[in-house]
Amino acid sequence: MLPRRATAIAPANIAFIKYWGVRDAERTLPYNGSISMNLDACLTTTTVTFDPVLAQDEVILKLYGMEAQRAGGQPLERVVTHLDRLRALAGVDWRARVESTNNFPSDAGIASSAAAFAALTLAGATAIGIQLDERQLTLLARRSGSGSACRSIPAGYVEWRIPDSVFDPVGWDQESYAASLAPPEHWPLADIVAVVDAGAKKIGSAENHRIATTSTYFPTRLAELPARLDATRAAIAVRDLEALGEAMEADTVSMHAVCMTSRPPSFYWNGGTMDVIHAVRAWRSEGLLAYFTIDAGPNVHVLCAAPDRAEVTQRLEALPGVLFTIGNGVGAGARVVEVKE
Repeated sequence: MLPRRATAIAPANIAFIKYWGVRDAERTLPYNGSISMNLDACLTTTTVTFDPVLAQDEVILKLYGMEAQRAGGQPLERVVTHLDRLRALAGVDWRARVESTNNFPSDAGIASSAAAFAALTLAGATAIGIQLDERQLTLLARRSGSGSACRSIPAGYVEWRIPDSVFDPVGWDQESYAASLAPPEHWPLADIVAVVDAGAKKIGSAENHRIATTSTYFPTRLAELPARLDATRAAIAVRDLEALGEAMEADTVSMHAVCMTSRPPSFYWNGGTMDVIHAVRAWRSEGLLAYFTIDAGPNVHVLCAAPDRAEVTQRLEALPGVLFTIGNGVGAGARVVEVKE
């Protein structure tokens, strides 16, 4: 039998309302729903080749600013585990060669894992011949261990939903999925990433998801989230940047407060992070509508209207703590770009 190959591209996403804390690590089931926006310039391209002659899985990573290298240890194990899910669905035992490239810093709080596992999910399912609809792809991507990968499957503005019913791992497994709230063209926002540290973060997200409940503030955060989710959905629907920004900033501070009060505490922000926060708040007082949000890392996403993108970028790049910026519009979801057999 000939090898079967597929290539997919998936975007990173920036969460307006964060997923933080995991109820069930095996199924990657969150405590709360989340809402994000796909980024059109921060992309991962992954090719998966299932080849019956391969004796074992091979993973080649070409990360931003680095030469291609063969993965080993935990990065390899995570990919192999996800490939095993695909093989189980397809009923085959073929090994695979995975080649993945991303065009933005990895493990720096810019959702590189979300983009990587969304691309792996789509390319792998296509290459092995599994027919899955978008909802099924998000369910599978969520199981990768990078829960936010499910939000990189649909296009534009995306919500990762959780059921309202009492927690039941089996039922939630099929109901905790992601779906688009609005397509990219609905609202042409800009997201400028102010990179204050391009290196890999020293504190991984997975461990912090596990210990989030040790924070005495965690129950307060959960109680606040339904109102913020409602406000964010409404803001996207009517294209209200001020309402979105207020909910988004409150949520990022809330998430990082949980990190800082967990046991042991984690501190992702550095001096450059704080410089950007203070600058963005000062610009708003001058009439420039820009808002910040920060995932699990030091780098800051600054959201603004598309016409203000150049002005915000120029101001960010003038800050001494900003190494460089990455400008994004609202992005498409994961898509297949090549299939060969």
